[in-house]
This record gives sequence, structure tokens and C-alpha cells, in this order.
Amino acid sequence: MSRASFLATTAAAAFLAIASTGASAQTMIRVASFTPEGAVGVRFVMKPWMEAVQAELGDKVEMVPFWGGALGPNPFDQFDLVRSGVVDVAWILPGYTPGQFPQAGATELPFTVESGEEASVVLWRLYEAGLIDGLEDVHVLTAWTPDITNIHLVRPIEGLDDLAGASLRTAGSTQAMFVEAIGAAPQTLGSVEANEAMQRGTIDGQLQGWTGMQTFGGFAVASAGYRVPLGASPFFMLMNKQLWDSLPQDVQEVMMKHGGEALAASGGRAYDTLTTEIVETQRDRGYQVIVASDETIKGYQEAHAGIYEAWAANTPNGQETLDTYLRLIEDFRAGR
Repeated sequence: MSRASFLATTAAAAFLAIASTGASAQTMIRVASFTPEGAVGVRFVMKPWMEAVQAELGDKVEMVPFWGGALGPNPFDQFDLVRSGVVDVAWILPGYTPGQFPQAGATELPFTVESGEEASVVLWRLYEAGLIDGLEDVHVLTAWTPDITNIHLVRPIEGLDDLAGASLRTAGSTQAMFVEAIGAAPQTLGSVEANEAMQRGTIDGQLQGWTGMQTFGGFAVASAGYRVPLGASPFFMLMNKQLWDSLPQDVQEVMMKHGGEALAASGGRAYDTLTTEIVETQRDRGYQVIVASDETIKGYQEAHAGIYEAWAANTPNGQETLDTYLRLIEDFRAGR
């Protein structure tokens, strides 16, 4: 059976099951992730949301977890799994669905956001402003980002100029644009695939957050990290739209009460806290941590200003999205 046929068949079965129960007592909500239960996004975003919703709604719903890819292990398939109804709720990485959510890549623009919390709140607000396409066929429960993306390498570098001619793993078109701008070659790979490629010597490093490196075992194949703020990968937690529309309003309100911006902010903070701990632990283990100075970062901003113009030009409604994104960052820093 082809993958498309499998998805269609499984989705039909799932829809019938949902239709038979409707939105009555004990409506089962299957919450899935391709990552293991110990992954940061599961521990600090998905599980807290599940537990809070279950506690408030009681026997109106039954939240059932499926971690570690039990309902679909391929990270590139997650959006289709939710949209088709194979799973009810899952978190997706827009970078793994090229072209589906072009404006979400704003958070990956280099030298902009400074923390996971900041990036997460700004991403949610950008979605609320109606500026992120591609989400019409699903319901968005929250949006967040992990910690700020850095570069993790087989061998240490002193600066971005050392990466000319290198091959680097990226997770989307915005990261690929940056990698090309510094004279390196982007390779779109999943985290596990990137580790294998680094071990084989077919790539020189990967753009990745520190929590992602820990979750997927990247430190086993890297020896150094270059700490320069390269944006943050956007994440969405989505629900199948047919299921969402079938739920009573009071159930929907509880789900969003524990989702939305508040969950985005707490998720981003969790990544930031863990990142500080991971950096210190890895440094103690001999991992070389090279930190770009503020002066160096300012120089990078000036040298690569064309990335923002190119991103806006190549993204639908890109200039308005970019202007709004930068304004939302200013608002966050001003406490608005």
C-alpha cells in the first residue's frame, strides 16, 4: 500500500471513530509526537497542556499520548498526519514542510531574536496577526520555538568566514538562505540524519539549538559550538480541524485557555533554562564553546543585511510580515 493510500485509509477509520463518539463524554484526543517522551517539546509544552486540559475537563475528554512516533515516526509527515486525521494533535516543524508556511520562517532570520521566550511569543503574535499562511486546514493550539539556533561542528571555527565552502545541515528555506549567504552549502536533513552525515564526514556541521543537539544525540558527533544568534526554528501544535469543529465551545475554550500565548511563553522559557544548563555541562565535558562578541554580531548584521531583503522578496506578503515581525520584537522588549 502506498503512503498516500495508508494515510487516506487510516484517516477514514479515525474519522469514523470520531464521528461515532461525537463530542460527547470521553471524546478521545490522540496526542502524538515523532520525538520520544523525554523530548523538551513533549515535556514542557505538550504534556503540560494535556494534563491541564484533562484536569479541568475531567471525563469530557480522554487525552491519550502516543510518543516516539507510535502513530507516524517521520518528522516530515506530521502536518499531513494531523490534517488527514491519522492523529488528533501533534507538533510540527514548518521547516520540514517546505513552502507550506512561508512566513513562519521569519523567526529563523539571523541576528534578530535573542531568546526562545522572545521568539515564541513573537511567533504566536505573528500568527494571531493573520500573517502566516498554510494553517487554514488545521486548528492551531499554540506556536513556539526552541532555544536560539547556533552552529555545531565537527571542528571548531573562529567565525563565520571559516565556513566558506562547508556543508551544513539546515531545517528550512530561511536557514538555507543564510547558509548560502556565508558561502556554505545547505543540506536539508532531519536531526538524526544530520548526526549520521556528520559522523560519515559528508557534512561539516548543523544549525541546531542546544536542546535539539541533546535530544537527538548530536553531541556525540560534534566537538564545538559557535554561539551566534541565528534565529529560532518555529514549531506549531496543531489539532485536526474536523475534530476541533466537533467539540463544544466550552471544551474549545479550555483547550485554548491552556494553549495560546501563555503556553508559547512558558515553552520558550523552558528551552532557555535548559540551554544554559546544557551549555555548561557540555563545556565541562570538553565541548569547545566559541561565543561571538556583540561587536562581531553587529558586523555580521551589517555584512548580511541583504538576507532580510531577499527573504521579504521571496516570501508571499514578505515585507509586511518582516516589518510586523521586527515591530513585535520591539514590543516584546518594551514589555508590551
